Amino acid sequence: MVKNKMFNKKIQSIRTFIFSAMVVLVAMISMPAHAKTGYVSDQLQIPLRSGATNGHRIIKFLNSGKAFTVLDTENDDKFTEIELSDGKTGWVETKNIMDIPSGRDRLVSVNKKLATVRQENKNLKKSFTELKSEIKQLKNEKGALQNERTNLSNSLDDLKITAANPLSLSKKNKQLKKDLQKAEANAAMLDKDNQQLRSNVAQEWFMIGGAVSIGSLVLGLILTRINWRRKKDSWGDSF
Repeated sequence: MVKNKMFNKKIQSIRTFIFSAMVVLVAMISMPAHAKTGYVSDQLQIPLRSGATNGHRIIKFLNSGKAFTVLDTENDDKFTEIELSDGKTGWVETKNIMDIPSGRDRLVSVNKKLATVRQENKNLKKSFTELKSEIKQLKNEKGALQNERTNLSNSLDDLKITAANPLSLSKKNKQLKKDLQKAEANAAMLDKDNQQLRSNVAQEWFMIGGAVSIGSLVLGLILTRINWRRKKDSWGDSF
């Protein structure tokens, strides 16, 4: 009895599963195919009709390159139902539909892409020139930094040598101080000798000037006396 109940439950479950699968399958079959985009062929215009035959009313004419959404096909794929961007629907002959845009539109698109690529190429060339200039500047800066690094390295080596010999540095400093003191003493002595020499020269010039003055005075007295005697003798001769 229990086995029969279990068996019946399994049968019921299988039936439920089959029924659910059939419902899903019917729903999938009834659903429209996935919409894709189509394009009017390279003909100048094609008619959009209200039905899937050439006898149906023409709703409007579609220009070449017009894009639309494909909805369905009928009459052995001779006609295709489409939907325009404004929401209108209708039927066109399938032979007038392309899966890619028209050659004219593709040419326009290619020209736009080409112009964009050319502009990008121009910008890249400009960027490349700027990068070359920056690289040159960086190389110059690198050279300057390397020179500075070499100088700093040499200075560091000197400091290391100096730091490694503090006693030698101290002796050099003391010797330099002594040499400086001697130089200062010699400079003071030379200055004193120079002053003394100036004083001696001044005295000599003073003495020479005095001697010249006295000599001039004596010479004047002698000349005056000689002239007076000559006059006196000339007076005696006259008597």
